Amino acid sequence: MSEDEFAKKMAEFPDSEVKVLRKGQIAMKVPAEKGHDAARFLKDMGFTHLVAIEYVDWIKDGEFELVYNLFSYEHKMRVFLKVRIPRDKPEYITFMDLWPIAMTHEREAHEMMGIVFKGNPNLTPFILEDWKSIPPMRKDFDARKFVKETYESIPFVEDEP
Repeated sequence: MSEDEFAKKMAEFPDSEVKVLRKGQIAMKVPAEKGHDAARFLKDMGFTHLVAIEYVDWIKDGEFELVYNLFSYEHKMRVFLKVRIPRDKPEYITFMDLWPIAMTHEREAHEMMGIVFKGNPNLTPFILEDWKSIPPMRKDFDARKFVKETYESIPFVEDEP
């Protein structure tokens, strides 16, 4: 099936916006409340591999965008399933029932953006031990301020020659 044929089939999913990006890549946007059903729809179409979950901070819009990067070995094609959630209450449903590896990707998104994935039993930090600031991948995270507040009291020791 060509990208255009896939896009036409995907566009049958209610309230979806589908766009062919380039050879082998299609983007599909759906409202957040339909994201899980859209993911199941895509999995049934052969997109059986969850490659990653990317996240975008649309700070001016007050939203986070979750981008589920899905791949089909059968069709040699990639789909980017996109949903937006409110930034002030960043919660979404887990996709672990569809792709168990979602646990790890959701854990990273939780740690880096503060998104809570309802149904994921393991959202504990695995990189940022003892982190006390806002999640570091948010656009309103001030790295300079963080470094100054966190490390100002630590004396600088020059390397010996």
